Amino acid sequence: MHPSLSLLHHLFIISMFLQSTALPDTPTMKACEPRMCGNLTITYPFWINGVHPSYCGNPSLEIDCRGGKPYLVDSYDTSYYMKHVFYENNSFVAISSILENVIGGCYIPEFNVSIGLGPFEISETNKVLLFFYDCTNIKPPSADYLHVTCNTNQSQSANESFVRLYENDKYGPGNLLSNCTISKRPVLGWNPQPVDQYMNLMKDGFLLELKVMSCEGCKASNGACGFNTSTSAFMCICSNGTTYPFSCPVNFKQETWLRSHRKMALIGLAIFAAALFSLACVLSIFKLHKSYVFSKQYNQLKKIEQRLGIYGSLALKRYRYRELKKITWSFREKLGKGGFGTVYKGCLSDSTLVAVKILHNSTSNVEQFLNEVASISRTSHVNVVNLLGFCFEGPKQALIYEYMSNGSLDSYIYSDDATTTLGWEQLYEIAIGIARGLEYLHQGCNTHIVHFDIKPQNILLDEDFRPKIADFGLAKLCPPKESIISMAEMRGTIGFIAPEIFSRSFGVVSTKSDVYSFGMMLLEIVGGRRNVKPSVDNLSQEYFPHWIYHCLLQGGEIQIGDVTPVTEEIARKMALVGLWCIQTIPHNRPSMGRVVEMLERDIRDLEMPPKPYLDSASGFMPLPMDCTCTSTTSSHTQYPPMVSPEKSALIQKLSSERRN
Repeated sequence: MHPSLSLLHHLFIISMFLQSTALPDTPTMKACEPRMCGNLTITYPFWINGVHPSYCGNPSLEIDCRGGKPYLVDSYDTSYYMKHVFYENNSFVAISSILENVIGGCYIPEFNVSIGLGPFEISETNKVLLFFYDCTNIKPPSADYLHVTCNTNQSQSANESFVRLYENDKYGPGNLLSNCTISKRPVLGWNPQPVDQYMNLMKDGFLLELKVMSCEGCKASNGACGFNTSTSAFMCICSNGTTYPFSCPVNFKQETWLRSHRKMALIGLAIFAAALFSLACVLSIFKLHKSYVFSKQYNQLKKIEQRLGIYGSLALKRYRYRELKKITWSFREKLGKGGFGTVYKGCLSDSTLVAVKILHNSTSNVEQFLNEVASISRTSHVNVVNLLGFCFEGPKQALIYEYMSNGSLDSYIYSDDATTTLGWEQLYEIAIGIARGLEYLHQGCNTHIVHFDIKPQNILLDEDFRPKIADFGLAKLCPPKESIISMAEMRGTIGFIAPEIFSRSFGVVSTKSDVYSFGMMLLEIVGGRRNVKPSVDNLSQEYFPHWIYHCLLQGGEIQIGDVTPVTEEIARKMALVGLWCIQTIPHNRPSMGRVVEMLERDIRDLEMPPKPYLDSASGFMPLPMDCTCTSTTSSHTQYPPMVSPEKSALIQKLSSERRN
């Protein structure tokens, strides 16, 4: 028999069996009586698995009573349990069991709270703990931020971590530290504990509000509340076992007689049908389960292959997970860790070095995987990283890239080690290469690609220091005739996000959003390429783009250290192009094709751009006071930090507009 026909045969048998057994035993009020789990009373809308019948509560509020604690079955890995239940206002307090196993009293959650799909939501009365970890090259924040000594990334012990307590979840981007990975946890905050007691705050749990129908009307009619799994709706169970949508009627004897006889007939038919098909079902249920799992993975794999076919990608090899373990020597050498996955060094059978990216949260992130594969697999450019293959085995998902021996650009422009600092000529060639790669993504493909996360960390350098754009996890595709992109959420890295992504009042989201990020990166290169270490105690308060704008306007030198006419011209040209790219209104920014032309032209042919007035919550590194901008009329101008004094008020305004 053909496999597809065999699958249909099994599905038919199972569907008949399910139909014949869909009628449960007559619901009883006694079966749904409240039961205890530890010191908590469990009743509707909750129900205890193995104690209550499933009709006694909402299917998504099933409780697994273990060790005297009521665990929510539908929560992430059943890792949340209830500490308090407030039936009068339909709310309860949940706690993560992971906190009980924390050693040393120090814990930084790497992912946001994941409760699962249920009829409840996180209450707005909670306070919020915001964690900033794996921070690199940041100015020590204010006293509101608690420095956390434990580190999530043992391979990068120099990175720093902070935590801050907010009154609610309505903080603006101006409150976020740049160059950090961010996660948040809701906490009750009922007890007046300071932020340095953040572990106790998390162990007290957080409040969840139930979104279920009230049980008061049913209880007032002397009924018991339940859930009709056939109609997925609330039901009121009456004393004789009959059910009603809201409450028990005053007189229902005649209806009770009709219901009882009708149920007897249906039960008889159900028993007959169950006996007829039980043997076939028992023999085929195991095979059907295996077929279902295989079919699900097969369909997802076909979806990937279909997506690759649509976008005309080059031939990609599909690897098995066991092959990846062999390629990476059992994931021995870690190259880095990002928001979407961890990257390991590997070697193919032909001795080709590769980078293997193992995706995080892959069970719920199939679309993210498809997005990155579809985006990068259809590209072929010297300044875009090459995708060599992929792995897709259910929750095990990975991408195999070409290996970049010189790492990422940020390790060179932020380095205090003179041996790892690149020269201005080399930085200039890297900037042109990145611009050409972006021009190709925006215009050189049949389908335009907007990256949305251009930053030094996502620019990789090969053995010849040739730049390649990487990490397409946030990329969006759009047909060539469509220049405007629809977005439902904000995406990108703080400090490089274009203003129109924060608020559409600045303009529409388009390829010009990547131009803004590229401009910010150019200014990072100009400001970060320094030969002395910044002193935190000696900082000006002027916004860096304003400072460099005035410095260029006055004809001053913007370099630090040894100055030559050639290197000064390179620095000034990169600064000029960067200022053009970060214009607040997208229409005023050049296209990436125009950016390439500007970088390759003589600096005397470049016009002075308008003064920028928005920093998009930038988190640039500050520079020391002893770095000067000299001109014929001014000298010893201090190198300022890259933080705008108007940032807080502006970001608060943008956040308010997004909420409205």
